[in-house]
Amino acid sequence: MPLLITDLDNTLYDWVSYYARAFRAMVEKLAEALDVEEETLLDEFKAIHQHYGNSEHPFAALELPSVEARFGALSRTQRMRALDGPLGAFRAAREQYLELYPSVRETLGRLHRHGVVIVGHTEATAEQAFFRLRKLGIVGLFRHLYALDGSLKDHPDPARRADLRPPSGLVTSIPRQERKPNPELLRDICRKEGVALGEAYYVGDSLTRDMSMARRAGVAALWARYGTRYDPHLWNILVRITHWTDEDVRREAQLKKRYHDVQPDYVLDRFADILDIVGLATEEVA
Repeated sequence: MPLLITDLDNTLYDWVSYYARAFRAMVEKLAEALDVEEETLLDEFKAIHQHYGNSEHPFAALELPSVEARFGALSRTQRMRALDGPLGAFRAAREQYLELYPSVRETLGRLHRHGVVIVGHTEATAEQAFFRLRKLGIVGLFRHLYALDGSLKDHPDPARRADLRPPSGLVTSIPRQERKPNPELLRDICRKEGVALGEAYYVGDSLTRDMSMARRAGVAALWARYGTRYDPHLWNILVRITHWTDEDVRREAQLKKRYHDVQPDYVLDRFADILDIVGLATEEVA
């Protein structure tokens, strides 16, 4: 039985574009509400993201020094309510821009119906990945979700905490030393899923991290070239508040140098191209 291991961000949906827009909308409203320069807020966000080692920390706004100065006497739940305008701007932009790439839903559905085992792999937290897959209506197509060890602080609203928790058995934690592009990560996934390496496919958008890892692990490397196409301005917004340290930047430069000539087994210009590769392209997928 074939196994499809799929990256999530910028493979199933355009994470760069949706998250940058949502973050930008929130910061603009925060600057107005707090009467603080946007650049000051961006510096504060970056410091918090680096503290947690995660650029996607949705309620980092509650911990900003500028928010602490204004609302220091309030609890996290009370701060969330006081900042409903900025946080609401984030949610509204997410609602507008978080969507699957064309043909993803239909392709995953057909693969699932034909017995292909589908698992997700991400370096986002399990909570964030589960939230997106559920919101996009495709979580039921995944047997498992593999995510790096680590978690966020609980949601400030106690009533929301249980609702955001992934169901038991869905998530398998991956040790942080097995992060991309360690090929042992994919070998472990194949072992856990009971599928031989030669029957597995890995699809992702990064040549440096995803394709080099798949080739070295011995699974078919499917490059989601479409996932690399986004507005550079939006990418620069994320770079501005990245959790990456100087050491992380040096590591990435070394990886790009080491794997600059990596060649995927297949190049995808749309997600539905997978159907040709696994022999299921019997009808057109929009």
